[in-house]
Amino acid sequence: MFLKKTNLFLLLFYICSISAYGQDDFCDAINTIIRDAPNQFRNIKGNLINTSSNAIIWSCGIKVAGTINSRFVSSMGLFYEGAFLQTKNKEDVKFNYEKYKTMLSDCFLKEGYKLSLQDNFFPGMSDYKKVVFMPAVKEDAPQSAAPPHITMEATYSKQLGYYTIVMYIFQH
Repeated sequence: MFLKKTNLFLLLFYICSISAYGQDDFCDAINTIIRDAPNQFRNIKGNLINTSSNAIIWSCGIKVAGTINSRFVSSMGLFYEGAFLQTKNKEDVKFNYEKYKTMLSDCFLKEGYKLSLQDNFFPGMSDYKKVVFMPAVKEDAPQSAAPPHITMEATYSKQLGYYTIVMYIFQH
């Protein structure tokens, strides 16, 4: 009986340590991207994928746990874009939206970032507010000194029929 309880305890400890490590990997990867933002993501931006009149797209040299695809985009500013979910089933959105909102909150609220929620204007997606994490900024700081910040959005493409949850890390 004692051996069974000990094995169960060890199994639970192992599972919890894997979960905690996964959260650390998630936060570390995002923080690595944020730290390289002032450098225009030069250290982690991969190969050029596409150029058009609207955008320049590069591959991403770092994997954020949970993303299914990621890239860097220069279009009206430079940013990282990582998708957590793409599905045709709207029921999948709620769980994943809450999961990644919580994970981002766990990473950044303790670091002094402020969380704000903004309305979502995609059709049928008003329950999923745009999540924004902004670091503290001095009131007298020039606009050019704006720090990197993180957002997460749940979107819907009527044309493609896909619901998507995407995280963005803006250079400033």
